[in-house]
Amino acid sequence: MKRLWIYVLTTAVFIPWAAGTAVTAYADENSKEAVSYDQVASEDEKAAAREVGVEGMKPVYGADVADGVYQVEVESSSSMFRIAEAELTVKGEEMTAVLTMGGTGYLKLFMGTGEEAAGSDASAYIDYVENEEGQHTYSIPVEALDQPIACAAFSKNKEKWYDRSILFRADSLPEEAVLTELPDYEVLEKAAKEKRIAAMKAEKEGKAAGEEASEAEAVQTSAKPAWIEMEDGEYAIGTELSGGSGKSTVTSPALLIVKDGLAYARIEWSSSSYDYMVVGGEKYFPVNEEGYSTFEIPILVFNEPMPVIADTTAMSTPHEVEYALTFHADEIMSKNQTPQAAAQRVVYMVIVIVAVCMVVSFVTKRRRNFVK
Repeated sequence: MKRLWIYVLTTAVFIPWAAGTAVTAYADENSKEAVSYDQVASEDEKAAAREVGVEGMKPVYGADVADGVYQVEVESSSSMFRIAEAELTVKGEEMTAVLTMGGTGYLKLFMGTGEEAAGSDASAYIDYVENEEGQHTYSIPVEALDQPIACAAFSKNKEKWYDRSILFRADSLPEEAVLTELPDYEVLEKAAKEKRIAAMKAEKEGKAAGEEASEAEAVQTSAKPAWIEMEDGEYAIGTELSGGSGKSTVTSPALLIVKDGLAYARIEWSSSSYDYMVVGGEKYFPVNEEGYSTFEIPILVFNEPMPVIADTTAMSTPHEVEYALTFHADEIMSKNQTPQAAAQRVVYMVIVIVAVCMVVSFVTKRRRNFVK
């Protein structure tokens, strides 16, 4: 009888414990599924991410930066996670930053991945603080400059975590603030740009060599240059650029090239950061290696905006920007009227003037010597 009571008591204790363990395991398993699928944005829900930084960068830690408060430029892997401005504070080799966002679409940040955020305690989240202008700001730790930092942002509308990557640019700080030597970023960015162009050219040549384009690609690349009733040759044409941020411009008038009655334009940008253009679904690469980015593209239409895409590598974050070019058929002139031709004439005039001055000086000296 005594053994029977011991068995009953043991069973009474063990069964609830076992049930609790099973429930906990089930809950944990469900929690993992929730983290993976319910609270974290899937790949289909994410916009295409772009790389931050450039190959060859070296991390700059707090010990390499003088104590102080600085405005710093921040790159973001997503155009949806736009940082309007950032203030970096360095104190005792520790770095923190206050990010002022360009929108109010996120409610909290987490320093890590979205899956890590979903599985973490709420105390690890960084809530936004609204400034006087109603902008969302976040105070975050900064492990190092010139090094990608993983963070996750919780979307107000989607109620999901989105993976982001940010990078604080050391070269945007005052020169005296950085206590270590930085690489030559212009050289690194140029090398990265050339590498990307080479890779894209190789891909394009590979397709042309034998790969079949999809039906959509065939439609996109079917755009032909516009016909123009002019003799083959080079002219100038008034050109207008719209779209983008409004900061970039193109040289106008642009060089107009007529080949077999078809119209092409040589477009020179006000920046050297453009590595390709897309016109009618076709990619075009720069025709120059030095100076402002210059492309030879077909003119698909005159006197109305022609949509184009230009990929910029400014701030080491390549991304495509939509523009429109308008070529004014009533502003076609001699190619001698292009700014480039005018600049060339000025150079020639300077050379002539210098040559004349040298001749006059030589003759004057000869005369003085003869008189003596």
